[in-house]
Amino acid sequence: MQQTLGTAGEAGAPDMPFNQPTWAKQSPSGETYVSDGYGQYRVHRFAANGKLLTSWGEQGNGPGQFALPHSVVTDSRGRVLVADRENHRVQIFDGDGKFLDQWTDLLQPMDLFIDADDTVYVAEAQQRISVYSLDGELLSRWGEKGPAPGQFSDSPHGLCVDSRGDLYVCEVISQGRMQKFALV
Repeated sequence: MQQTLGTAGEAGAPDMPFNQPTWAKQSPSGETYVSDGYGQYRVHRFAANGKLLTSWGEQGNGPGQFALPHSVVTDSRGRVLVADRENHRVQIFDGDGKFLDQWTDLLQPMDLFIDADDTVYVAEAQQRISVYSLDGELLSRWGEKGPAPGQFSDSPHGLCVDSRGDLYVCEVISQGRMQKFALV
């Protein structure tokens, strides 16, 4: 089913969708979560039919506040993980927006991906990839600035993992490249 949320070229009213949304993710139950990062500092939750169910967030650095929510994913536990880019953290909420936890020690998280094994991958703007368990345990971290394969010239901006466990990382600023990291 194809669906359109919002009106192209029209910013939503304050606290309403949308003002330059950054990411959308459908949950296993069919609901859609949208990080509305530029100008709104909010996350919106929509029913499968497109009806707005709830929104949460405001500008700031406290629990449930954002400084550019840049990506959103849902996990197998029904939680919503939000890359709070300029606050250098991932915030974790229940499906209704109740703050549950946060992961800090991140460098401007840009994108999140959860694989079939419930491993969470985080692309960080400052040339780094971090890998976490769903419980927030840091499993792996790598990255350095540079143009060579395995290095990042710009900020890793997007990522995903295929069915073999291989990681794909996109850089979009000046290099405009994608790198593949094979699972060994």
